[in-house]
Amino acid sequence: MNAKYEANYKLMQEGVACTNERPISCYSGSAPGAVIQGMTVAEFIEDPFKGTKAALDMIRRLEEDAGPLHTLNSSAGSMSMVVGITLLWYSKVLTPGKEIPANSVWQVKEQKLIGREAYDEILSMGYNNFVNQKILPRIIDMDYFFKCVQYNQEHAAEEKALYEELGIPKMQNGMANMVPFEQLCGMRSMNQFYMDCYKIPDKLKEVSDFIFAETGASMEKQLEAVENDRTWIGAWVGGWRTASAMLNPKIWESLVWPYMKASAEQLIRHGKVAIMHLDQDWTRDIERFGELPAGKVVLNTDAMTDLRKTRKVLPKHAIMGDVPPTLLTTGTPEQVSDYVKKLIDDLGPQGLFVCPGCDTPVGAKYENLVAMVKTTNEWR
Repeated sequence: MNAKYEANYKLMQEGVACTNERPISCYSGSAPGAVIQGMTVAEFIEDPFKGTKAALDMIRRLEEDAGPLHTLNSSAGSMSMVVGITLLWYSKVLTPGKEIPANSVWQVKEQKLIGREAYDEILSMGYNNFVNQKILPRIIDMDYFFKCVQYNQEHAAEEKALYEELGIPKMQNGMANMVPFEQLCGMRSMNQFYMDCYKIPDKLKEVSDFIFAETGASMEKQLEAVENDRTWIGAWVGGWRTASAMLNPKIWESLVWPYMKASAEQLIRHGKVAIMHLDQDWTRDIERFGELPAGKVVLNTDAMTDLRKTRKVLPKHAIMGDVPPTLLTTGTPEQVSDYVKKLIDDLGPQGLFVCPGCDTPVGAKYENLVAMVKTTNEWR
């Protein structure tokens, strides 16, 4: 590792442990960097490794204009985001330049793919067998799918080397073991699955336990393989449709929190950081993250969760966020700077990674990213 990486890696560790003295600048986003450098989203999807190199050029430019960028959360990679999001939700994803305009972001198409009988099919067939045979061929062209997987494998080593040369630790290395709720909801459709939560909760609990055990075993092997790899820092423990604001407490307690907590604990057992990606509003249940050890997790929110309450009830848990995507897209550099100053003043610098809420939007203004990083670096 180069000296820059080592210094940033040490600072990242201090931030997770809440022992840092200054707020830590952080960037998150896959396509925006490539778009700022002149590519369309469609071009980024078509050649994601080329897009990765463009995104890294944007990051270098950002450091020249705003000062040090100390960490990355999510960032561009050589796996097609269309394939990645397809595997995330097991839903059809609309491709920029094909089903939607070239500079639109990939979009999940909400549709009912399975009926209630599928829950028993999963139990009899096995989860991976079920999705490989009955879901994937219905939502993505399999020739395209395997082409993208092969492309990713061919560029993985070079991509890793580019990030190491950049000298900025990439905190998130893919997804942890998923909360089954998210993928089942993607296959079943949101309204149908939410109805199932009320009508057949015991069946959903049974199938969720079954899925989580199967996918958890696969994740265990992956974590064992990277246990001593310092570039594999942590993983995304995702929450989107599972947010507190979306579900009543009984459903959340049964079908969300046990799996989210167990997924984070699996990462922690292997010495990895659990990046709790909390889209939507988690304020109601935010204190529950205190059941996870401070210094081992990062709460990554998207400007909807009340971070002032979060800091009050979880003073020793690291926070990543939460500069609003709308502000980065439609605001001015002065407005971004004012937001960042108030965020740091209100939460304190310890354990604070100043970062776009969720992700940098494709339409973010470059000068607003400069304001975000520069204000973080110059905070007194």
